[in-house]
Amino acid sequence: MRITRMKRRPSSPVAVPVAPDLLLDSRRALVHTEQHWLAVADLHFGYEARRRREGALMPDWGMAQGEQALHDLLTDHQPQRLILVGDVMDGAGAVAETLALLERLRARVEVVCVEGNHDRAGLRRAGQFLPHWQEGAFWFEHGHLPLNPAPGRFVITGHEHPAVRLADGAGLRLKLPALVQEQLTSECERWILPAFSPWAAGGEYSSPCPRLATWLCAPHRVWPIDRSAAQEAA
Repeated sequence: MRITRMKRRPSSPVAVPVAPDLLLDSRRALVHTEQHWLAVADLHFGYEARRRREGALMPDWGMAQGEQALHDLLTDHQPQRLILVGDVMDGAGAVAETLALLERLRARVEVVCVEGNHDRAGLRRAGQFLPHWQEGAFWFEHGHLPLNPAPGRFVITGHEHPAVRLADGAGLRLKLPALVQEQLTSECERWILPAFSPWAAGGEYSSPCPRLATWLCAPHRVWPIDRSAAQEAA
């Protein structure tokens, strides 16, 4: 399996092929090296700001960490388009902060914003949000509404925050975000992106659709649970 290791930092993130011309970066981003897009889902930007306004004692670090991760991804992969696959904002109360984030990102790259269930009307209007986006055979929608399968289409969604729990039998327990690839119909696959937000712990994802592969994202490693999928992508 070919693994791309970023050059700028020791203990660097990695990007692993999950399909032809497609890399899954360990920072929870999907990258198309030929179509030159980079996609992430479920930023939930402003989560800690909203929770503090509600009276919760939350550290003020999630927004800064998330934005820096996005800028690092843009620097490392140099995409032509950044596709934000819904839930860019975490509900009401952070419209100004999220619009400022989008303005800073758009100073560097074309940004496509797909509507999510947490993206309120004021943000959607001012932030130029779309119900879906298409790049060749790849169809992006958030996933909170009925999906749009079509023959030969890869439906890329977020919303589910998929994660996998690992245990060693000796007391160690670990939960990692995951990319899930499943067969939505006989001629259409669905890929569910891991949540990008550092606050989104995620949970086990189940579906009646046949599972093709589950790819786990650790800070400096990406690997599949389904080994046959890894062999096909290599």
